[in-house]
Amino acid sequence: MRSVFRSLILAFCLLSASALADEWKQVRVAGERTDVSTWVKPIEGNPLNAFRGQTEVPYPMLTAIAVLADVENFPEWVFQCHFARLMPEVSNDLAYIHIKGIWPVSDRDGVARTTITQDSDSLKTTLRSVAAHGVVDEIEGTVRLPALDNRFILEPLADGWTRITFETFVDPGGMIPAWLANLVATRAPLTSLQKMQERMAKKRYHLKDKSELPIQLPGTEEMIFPGGDPL
Repeated sequence: MRSVFRSLILAFCLLSASALADEWKQVRVAGERTDVSTWVKPIEGNPLNAFRGQTEVPYPMLTAIAVLADVENFPEWVFQCHFARLMPEVSNDLAYIHIKGIWPVSDRDGVARTTITQDSDSLKTTLRSVAAHGVVDEIEGTVRLPALDNRFILEPLADGWTRITFETFVDPGGMIPAWLANLVATRAPLTSLQKMQERMAKKRYHLKDKSELPIQLPGTEEMIFPGGDPL
């Protein structure tokens, strides 16, 4: 109960902080269109800053969604992700994720529930993943993440490219060294988006239609993803 209450308080703090867009501090400016810009934002009471990364890629939005839907291959590009799997035995919108700790910090893990929403006019699409509690037992030696709010915001551009914004708030559970907190907040969005671009170049993600996606989240059937034909 205490963990859930703490998660609610931290989520409230995140939402309150998000209302003040000028709190984001840019720490890296993209040198070219496909490069990555990054920002950080302190969250009161949390050792780890919220972080944001943004880039533009020469691929349609459907390709980006295909990479995000390929959960089992998260270790190939998500920062410090050691293992990930879907949990269809529980629900199609759940995934278990194990994060490799950086010494001297222990590994972290958690279950994330993902939803997808789309603006009908701009077709801007947001995939949001938040921590789901009480789904799997905790593992000895691994710290369960008390709170997580992760968003990929995809915006189709007029020339066929896609703008990707990656925002994350996470409560790592306990204190972590300041140098490590800074490393994670600056490296995670940069490294993840750079490696995501590499994944998007693979032909396996160049889908013709959204029906080929490995995950059909609730509401997907009503959405339009540039790069594929609507059903």
